[in-house]
Amino acid sequence: MERVNLIPFHLDLPVYRDNTTMEPLVDALLVSSLNAGAECIQVYDGATGTQLKSYRGLPVARSTLCLVGKGAHIVTAQRDKPFLQAWAIHHHEALQIRLVVPGRVDAMAVNSTGPKYCIIGIKEKLYVYKLLSGRLIGVSTRHYQPITQLIFTPCGNYFASGGEDGFVYLWSLASFIEALHKHDAPQVQPHFILGQHSDKVTGLAMPLSGMKGFLVSSSLDHTARLFDLLTGRSMYNLVTASDVTTVACNSLGSQIFLGHSDGTVNVVNLLPAPPHGDVQVSSKGVECHPKPVRCLAVTASGNRIVSGGDDGEVKVWSVINKAAGFIGNTKAHDPHLALQRVVHNGRGPITNLSLLHIHREALTATEVDSKEIIAPFSQDHSSPLDAPIIVPIRGRGKEHHQQFDLFNFSSGLSALQNTGGEGMSELSNDHQSSINQLQAANTQLFKFALKHIIDEERDF
Repeated sequence: MERVNLIPFHLDLPVYRDNTTMEPLVDALLVSSLNAGAECIQVYDGATGTQLKSYRGLPVARSTLCLVGKGAHIVTAQRDKPFLQAWAIHHHEALQIRLVVPGRVDAMAVNSTGPKYCIIGIKEKLYVYKLLSGRLIGVSTRHYQPITQLIFTPCGNYFASGGEDGFVYLWSLASFIEALHKHDAPQVQPHFILGQHSDKVTGLAMPLSGMKGFLVSSSLDHTARLFDLLTGRSMYNLVTASDVTTVACNSLGSQIFLGHSDGTVNVVNLLPAPPHGDVQVSSKGVECHPKPVRCLAVTASGNRIVSGGDDGEVKVWSVINKAAGFIGNTKAHDPHLALQRVVHNGRGPITNLSLLHIHREALTATEVDSKEIIAPFSQDHSSPLDAPIIVPIRGRGKEHHQQFDLFNFSSGLSALQNTGGEGMSELSNDHQSSINQLQAANTQLFKFALKHIIDEERDF
């Protein structure tokens, strides 16, 4: 019998000993809790559970933790005070910017693409601010009770609101901007009235498909409703055995995660798609927390979710899909959650939870070249034609606070808005004076920009 020599072999697998040898991209978990103290926001590595950073500031209001751009800044509302606070992603201390709003904030959202707008819910009113200028561009009142949830579509052109009155509305940001430039414009109305729960709306979520997909809303009436954003019609009404306190979905929209007041989390599969209408969620769910679940977040891959509850813990779970037979010719799956780790505890009920996929070094860099600008909020709610124009000037080489200078000049547009249709040869002295003011402002702007550009080139 022929003898065979077996040669032993081994695999050289990488061993991660510290953060310097780990993957550069990290799923950062931003957490705020009721009793966090001066370190109002903590940041954890979702893969290892280690704390990466913290941000110093005043207590954060529930449902107000927002990311500006691709994680360049963090903006939140202060609890019980009519102020916002902002941080550069790499700075421990809050930026010295005066962000005053008309009242205590109940919900807030910032769009992730295009010009950045901040939507604020204060009691029953919606306030829309432009972050570049700090200008209030619109106010609308449609809810009958305080607003509880706000969310932007991934494209940033629409946003949804939910309130204690149970109503869910879809709004067009363009309608606010259009009304801004009209005198005596009527109050902005929703793009769609999506529907109404019989109790308070506790959560809003949507997949990355945005307007080509759906919006899911959760409520204390034991239901979560899915709405088609293209038509505004109701698709599914998920009926559960207990109050639904928060909701999330994966990026594809194939799975819905429902958090409940009894601390359990249900996973609902939408593939294969059930018939439209009521869908009874019969499974008991996974016991994730001993107290109500308040926050849920799903990773981009959809294979992990993060939960935060009134017990003060934030947990990371693996999503396991087990085969559960066939529906027709399609294999059905019974999703299950498996606990990976607890990353946060002991600081009171969780008030905000956000997941950011970011480069590890962005959290600790000394300087970050950001194109995002957050200007102080203006308290002047007069006609937008009277507002000053703010022009950001960028340069190279020299360090500036927030990497930009602001040159503020009066446009004189309010003086021109009453001009008639007279010919240029018959311009009045007032009209000619307004033109002279504009020419002088343009000259000042040119000299200011030229001076800074030349200085930057010399320093460079």
